[in-house]
Amino acid sequence: MTGERPGRKVRALAARFPELGAVRYVEGNPPSPAAVVIAVLVVLTFSAGIVLGNGEPADAALVAPWWVLIAAVILWFLGSEKVVVLERGLLIGSVAPFLTPFVVPFHRLDAASVTAYRPVWKLPQMVAGGVPLRQGRSTVWGWNGVAFVASGVRATRAAVDSSGILGPGALAGESLRPGVWWFGTWRRTDGLVRALEAALADAGAPGARGLAGRALPQVMLSGNPADAGAQLPGLLAAGGAGAGGA
Repeated sequence: MTGERPGRKVRALAARFPELGAVRYVEGNPPSPAAVVIAVLVVLTFSAGIVLGNGEPADAALVAPWWVLIAAVILWFLGSEKVVVLERGLLIGSVAPFLTPFVVPFHRLDAASVTAYRPVWKLPQMVAGGVPLRQGRSTVWGWNGVAFVASGVRATRAAVDSSGILGPGALAGESLRPGVWWFGTWRRTDGLVRALEAALADAGAPGARGLAGRALPQVMLSGNPADAGAQLPGLLAAGGAGAGGA
């Protein structure tokens, strides 16, 4: 296993779904250096504002730790988005307290649709109307993205069991139709793409072999929907045909 070290919540979620196997790779989107610098500057600005507004330096020193704590909590929550590659599926979403990610089994994911691209925020406007958009997991500092067509549900035992998503049968309901899922991070996504290829290939997923060669290097999106066919062919083709037997 490579990537981030899986935390306690990731390990607990993986243990909740033994059908998906062990954790193989974890990719996260922690606060970028630029995001941290901006947060520090905001705290310093607020602190200076107290002094410039006829306050005392002691007043600024008193409230500054609270602003630091608030900024740290916000960055922590926003930076808790992860993709966890398991032996037979994914967990994707936030692992922050009180939040629950989603389960995407590999047999509900179209391996041929996996695409690495940038910038993250241009994807929805390029595929909207052509392919259903399901889940976008990113932050304001996310730039590099990985997208794929799949079906998934919230990672609770009740939701997974009631949906039948781990079984081989067809899925009913609009929310379970295959659609585009995407994950953004300021880090390079090469490791995640190669981890997906290895796990999908080991699981015997159709189209897994050569995945990294098709998905990399990243494609730079124009933001123009007219370019979607040329820049995102795998996503559009899979979105029209349905993913993984779903």
